[in-house]
Amino acid sequence: MSSRAQILFVDDEPHIVATLKSLFRAKYEVHTATSGAEALEIVKRNPIHVIVSDQRMPEMAGIDLLRHVKEIAPSTMRILLTGYADFAAIVGSVNSGEVYRYIYKPWNNKEIQDTVHAAATVGLYLAGEGASMSAEPERLDAPRPAILVLDEEPTVRAAIEKLFADRCRILGAATCSDALDILEREDVGVVVSDVYVARQDVTPFIKLLKAQYPSIVTVVLTRYNDATMVVGLINQGQIYRYLGKPVHQAQLRVSLESALTYHAKCRHQPKLLTRHQVDRIDESANSGFAAAIMSRLRSLRGGLTTAR
Repeated sequence: MSSRAQILFVDDEPHIVATLKSLFRAKYEVHTATSGAEALEIVKRNPIHVIVSDQRMPEMAGIDLLRHVKEIAPSTMRILLTGYADFAAIVGSVNSGEVYRYIYKPWNNKEIQDTVHAAATVGLYLAGEGASMSAEPERLDAPRPAILVLDEEPTVRAAIEKLFADRCRILGAATCSDALDILEREDVGVVVSDVYVARQDVTPFIKLLKAQYPSIVTVVLTRYNDATMVVGLINQGQIYRYLGKPVHQAQLRVSLESALTYHAKCRHQPKLLTRHQVDRIDESANSGFAAAIMSRLRSLRGGLTTAR
């Protein structure tokens, strides 16, 4: 197998894929496509390690393309590129395409090169290790991790208990401090969190939690529709799903079933955690709040950064 990662750039504007090809061809084996259908044929014929797709394309949108790629080649690292802060598309990129990063046009050359390099490194590693994305069988005697609900609305925890109490413990926290106390003593596999709890922006907590505990899978459940915030949660928090309130029971069940299954996969195959490297955030950007969270997270069970 070639040591050069294979990168696929997809955009309906030929000059954009030509520009990207010239930027990356010295280091990678670069493929280009100007439609989703053409891109899928390339993915079927080649071991693509990273796909970078525009969102707004005729016939097939970027999120739909990445969803198909996830089904065909699940280990391919998926990046969405767009010039628009389209909230619905961004949320779709999380919930359907499970993107690795979201990049705005016009891009900064160094930033896109760094992002693609990180994705290519992971893609090559996973291809070499042969990591499987299929579900791992659950041993009947295996301890089951808990679901931690970080939300001040008791109805949220009640809804999750109704769906999953017979399968695992459902733990509730009304503040980040409560959540940290629970994480210190409990084995948590999935966190369901709002983005504002007790009038506090908890997105730094979500981001830093992923950096320290990459095997914990985070589902955001909120009424807030802020595209910039979701992009930050993708790039710096690798959130697994983003759901709106009030959530439908069926949607909640499917999302949490998938989150629990993915956590189990990461436990059985720790190499999958390389997919969830996150961009570093400024710990001093929130009046010491993020720094305080990081300090406590580092102290929890030695600040583990591997599968729990």
